[in-house]
Amino acid sequence: MKALILSLAMLMLTFELEAGPYPKSDHYNGKTFFNPGQDDLKSFWQVLKWQLIGDKQEWPENVANKNYPLRPLGPNEKVNATFINHSTFLLQLPGINILTDPVYSQRVSPMTFAGPKRVRAAGIPFELLPKIDVVVISHNHYDHLDLETLKMLDGKFHPLFLVPLGDEKLLKQAGIQNVKELDWWEEVRIRDNRFIFSPSKHWSARSLWDKNECLWGSFMVDNGQSKIYFAGDTGYSPHFLDTKSRLGEPDLALLPIGAYKPQWFMQTHHMNPEEAVKAHIDLGAVRSIAMHFGTFQLSDEGINEPIDDLELAREKLNISPEEFLILDQGQALAY
Repeated sequence: MKALILSLAMLMLTFELEAGPYPKSDHYNGKTFFNPGQDDLKSFWQVLKWQLIGDKQEWPENVANKNYPLRPLGPNEKVNATFINHSTFLLQLPGINILTDPVYSQRVSPMTFAGPKRVRAAGIPFELLPKIDVVVISHNHYDHLDLETLKMLDGKFHPLFLVPLGDEKLLKQAGIQNVKELDWWEEVRIRDNRFIFSPSKHWSARSLWDKNECLWGSFMVDNGQSKIYFAGDTGYSPHFLDTKSRLGEPDLALLPIGAYKPQWFMQTHHMNPEEAVKAHIDLGAVRSIAMHFGTFQLSDEGINEPIDDLELAREKLNISPEEFLILDQGQALAY
């Protein structure tokens, strides 16, 4: 616990260091990135307060998976989305396979001996992954940019890695060269698939010295037949409505529902399940799948609270279980 507090404290301390040579914008001031119109980063003392007075629920040390067989994309299907763990999905589209924020490490921390440790194995073992063509990274926190996993993927598949502004340098220093970094609303085309990097409400850091020097965001993947929205990690904000206005309504949205307690600390950068359902409605998504829960204990809620609270939120906001789904690790949704 002391090592975890130290790790969190290091990440939350504010330093004003020069970032990359990017044009100033509504989310970049020439030195660091920010959420437009907001100054909501937590201080070191708020982190310490949370760690000292928080009501952290106990998680089990290990939860067994049900071991679903890997499902290929059917000949008449547009998308096959498999929930691997946390924010990691395998997205199989005609002619292309995509991974989102892949994490296979045992811990999501700058330290190998401390920090959040997985309680579930990945729903698809690494050795059973099909050929991966594209990896999308939403931001550089350790539970989303797992450098060891990225190096394994590069060695086995040599995919294209799409990352936010500022993160290309990190990957290239690790020996990964096939990298493209994007600003909000920029896009790349790969085999008739558009990958558009869009906003989210979050922050970035991997150490004591680099807070908000790299961007964060979400992705819309559009192949002309289906649109898939990957929210990354985010608080609830008007960017969901803005994304729908600019890019259209997704056929499938992957939305985070975990790491939301205590609300006074987490709400600015993480959605609770009710806010995730509101995001689903704002996006006009045909269907959504829950993510960012049940693998790593990042906050105070119990391991099953996000699922229970999502069920209550769906009932409150009149959204059916078939419209906003909860999948097991390794389970797939195809349409």
